[in-house]
Amino acid sequence: MIDVAQTSMAAGAACAIAQVTGVNDNMSQSHYHDYFELYFLDSGERYHLMDDKLFKLQAGDCILFPPQTMHRSYGDQDMAFSRVVLYFRPKTITSADLLHKLLHSQVVYRPDSQELHQLRRIIYAMEEEQHSHLDCHDECMQSLLNLIMVQLLRMNQESTGILRETRVTKVIQYIHNHYAEDITLKDLSERFYVSEYYLCREFKKSTKRTIVEYIKQTRIMNAKRLFMETDRNVTEVARETGFSNLTHFNRVFREVADVTPSEYRKRCQELHR
Repeated sequence: MIDVAQTSMAAGAACAIAQVTGVNDNMSQSHYHDYFELYFLDSGERYHLMDDKLFKLQAGDCILFPPQTMHRSYGDQDMAFSRVVLYFRPKTITSADLLHKLLHSQVVYRPDSQELHQLRRIIYAMEEEQHSHLDCHDECMQSLLNLIMVQLLRMNQESTGILRETRVTKVIQYIHNHYAEDITLKDLSERFYVSEYYLCREFKKSTKRTIVEYIKQTRIMNAKRLFMETDRNVTEVARETGFSNLTHFNRVFREVADVTPSEYRKRCQELHR
């Protein structure tokens, strides 16, 4: 399924929205963006894996993925669904307090019938505006976006994910909590009482990545978050994300993010001006 909204974001849009109907459209592995993603499930049922939590969405539910959050979605066999995705960059949020709350969102939003009616009305208005060429188009898109976010935070929130504890999820949780430390395969094997061979095999089967790749990605994901949310310099971010020297940090950052840390930091500074 082609995500036209994501294509717009890749072309430099500040925000983009798209509605899609599908069936058996499942992501094989988790991914993340440098921008927010609001996923509104209009009909059907979907599962969403956010970091190490698994949520089940029913029709009318929303889930928000902040920048740098690992996530993927999938559904049961032959379960048709309709969803709206809304992507937006942090700079489009006009309130610092609102932005802070959105950056720390890891819940499912469940509107009541009146809230759902209001949400659909604003979403459809934003879809129509996206294709218009009227005066003050960008200002209108930003206003509708901020209104949606305010509506979102007023809804009932469910923070408990579907528990699915396995050795792999425990390892993932450990990596996310200790990414700045020196994590080795031998240490993980001993900590979780499993052979290195078994752990490597099961981890790659579950995440589609090796443990080394996952640790690298987690460290760089957090480095990008620090660049986005703080004014720390490259050396400070490298140290806080577990890199012993700047050369190694620069190489891994470029390998994972396809841009140097300095270039990424500059982009973040420009976005917040």
